[in-house]
Amino acid sequence: MGSKGIYISRIQRRMFFLSFVTAFAAVFTQTLAVLIDNVIVCTFYGETEIAAVALAGPFFYLLEIPAAGLAMGIQTLCARDLGAGRIDKVSRQFNQIFFFSAAVLAVLTVLVFLTVPQLAFLFGARGNTAALRPYATQYLYGLAFEILPYVLFCLATPVVILDNGGRLITIASVCGCLTDIVLDLLSVRFGWGLFGIGIASSASAVVYFLIAMLHFLSRDRVIHLSIVRTCISDLREIFVSSAPKALRSLADALRAVLFLSLISATGGMIGTFVLTIHDTVSYMLLIVSQGIAGAVGIMAGICHGEKNGEELEGVGALADRYNVVVSVCVIAVLTAGARPLASLLAESAESAELLAFAVICIAASAPFTIWVNVRISYLQAVGHVRKAQWMGIAADLILLVIAACLLAVPFGVRGVFLAFPVSKAGAMAVSWAIHAWRAKKALPSRSDFLEVEESFFTGPGDVISYPVRDKEDCALASQQVMLFCRGHGLDEEKGFLAGLCVEELTVNAVEHGGGRGQADAASDLRVLIDGEDVIIRLRSFGPAFNLRQFADRLEERGPGTGPGVRILLDAAKDVSYYRTYGANTTIIRV
Repeated sequence: MGSKGIYISRIQRRMFFLSFVTAFAAVFTQTLAVLIDNVIVCTFYGETEIAAVALAGPFFYLLEIPAAGLAMGIQTLCARDLGAGRIDKVSRQFNQIFFFSAAVLAVLTVLVFLTVPQLAFLFGARGNTAALRPYATQYLYGLAFEILPYVLFCLATPVVILDNGGRLITIASVCGCLTDIVLDLLSVRFGWGLFGIGIASSASAVVYFLIAMLHFLSRDRVIHLSIVRTCISDLREIFVSSAPKALRSLADALRAVLFLSLISATGGMIGTFVLTIHDTVSYMLLIVSQGIAGAVGIMAGICHGEKNGEELEGVGALADRYNVVVSVCVIAVLTAGARPLASLLAESAESAELLAFAVICIAASAPFTIWVNVRISYLQAVGHVRKAQWMGIAADLILLVIAACLLAVPFGVRGVFLAFPVSKAGAMAVSWAIHAWRAKKALPSRSDFLEVEESFFTGPGDVISYPVRDKEDCALASQQVMLFCRGHGLDEEKGFLAGLCVEELTVNAVEHGGGRGQADAASDLRVLIDGEDVIIRLRSFGPAFNLRQFADRLEERGPGTGPGVRILLDAAKDVSYYRTYGANTTIIRV
């Protein structure tokens, strides 16, 4: 059981944990280039080169607009359609946006390469930081080659993960990380400068992309890579779902440019140096927070497709629990390591003092940052695109800039760094206040963590769900489903077919899908009345078990084998299957 009496099954807990781990790995790869480059530059170069790398920060944020935006858009739609059993639509939409993006990104790469000096000037290499322009230009030239493979990798990542390829994404992360580190060290060794550092990031992106593409070589995958006819309505749906994340990335780019100007005006070169380290540490918090947010987005999207409010409440309770644990760990680590890190990286006492303060500000913002990211991810997953847009822009740009300008007056450059936790706490307070006003509550409770709407819940008595561990449970489940259908006034034949489907499906899952009576391999059965139809969903961990492929193998053995499976497939209006996070999910409509 979760908090407030919310039931959380063993399978749901495990799926949330695995989705958190895989989302963490995906976000880690997306921020890896920045992290590694900043660490290498901080270790082997001086404050001038570090400040030059900071000027390239907006480039990454601009790159995040198509990368993170499209990735989040396709993740949202894929999770919903998988939950609803629309597998063909998932494959069609992914292929359209993949090849469309590849063509656009190739043109964008050429344009960026031709305008690098102008981009360096635009990002802040002017005025009292004009001396940084040659270094920033070198770095941006090397990064220009990263656009195509990086964005396509980000686009493919959620699809590969949802198609049970999370392990391959982790392998890609490790290989890309090692490639970046080795090439960065070679760049330092042979004096290639910041251009070599940028080329290393581009090469690692190519490694990420090529390894991820190996997923589509297997014929056993549910989602395949193939050229399909472009449908404007499908692309429009993806772009609409991408809007919150894309606009948030744009807000991040604008915020980076504004903060560079504000920091250089209030703190000079020391402030710019500290901002670079601050951004590097912030990326580490971002990886963890987006890991939790990604898990919530995927699980909420699947629940949205299933119209499963009961499990969605469990997602909220699990997210709340993860937030508390992660926040405590982050605060403890950053608070204890602030001064040692400052002493290690700073060249003067003034730089060390400011850097320690900036790191403590990041620690203070941890719980609010995670909560805001989770909330935005949830809003997008359940279709509240406009709310997600405004919350992201408010937290990352509007409230942040206002707080920085106000706090810079009495506290100078320290006030700018203090604005980060203040703005995130402000976004959280505003969101809670709006929810409390709409729900007519003095203060939202923990069960309101994701504000689950009534539309997510099936009508009382229209759904039953319980675990199935052995063959005895299979027989009992079949009887209960027949009684369930009879109680809803469905004809006897419909109830009998539904009961037969449940028994055949659960027995095959126990015998062939890894159940075998083990408690940790129990199956979750959910049966829903939808008008005159009965929707049966069975989810279980174990080896891959596709009912149609199983029936085809029985067919090869000759007539008379597997009559129960044939009756099931003939009786069902639709049968769909997908496998994600090591779990088999079969959805049957009778």
